[in-house]
Amino acid sequence: MINSLEYARQLNEQDTLREFRQRFHIPLINGNEAVYFNGNSLGLQPKTTKYYINQELEDWAQLGVEGHVHARNPWMEYHEQLSGTLSKIIGCLQEEVVVMSQLTVNLHLLIVSFYRPTKLRYKIICEAKAFPSDQYALQSQVKFHRYDPAGAIIKVTQREAIQ
Repeated sequence: MINSLEYARQLNEQDTLREFRQRFHIPLINGNEAVYFNGNSLGLQPKTTKYYINQELEDWAQLGVEGHVHARNPWMEYHEQLSGTLSKIIGCLQEEVVVMSQLTVNLHLLIVSFYRPTKLRYKIICEAKAFPSDQYALQSQVKFHRYDPAGAIIKVTQREAIQ
């Protein structure tokens, strides 16, 4: 693998997804577009977000609870509307995925499903400054299995950025 700016630029030119970049608002830092690698929080805002949010707010204002079935995009069916697209992104069948809940609830469900600690294998690695609610999910699962979060949860920090 070649580690150079020229090689990176060449790969960018070959990237079939490069045009998607124009669909997002990219924050400026000191007048330059930011390099944005934050995957634990909000990604870059799509430029269409305001339109779609306003549409849902208008439906909510005009329909109230009836928006569950009568909104332009009925709320009761969101999980069905999103499953097809999400299945293509993650490479599974549409009936194998569902969009639900929120990050912390999903994290709890994930840990309940897969965290099977033993005397020798009970530690969880997470980022040092995870959202407080995510840290609570980890702590509560560790405590449920009768381990001490102080010793069972290993918090890793990011390394300093290379300038």
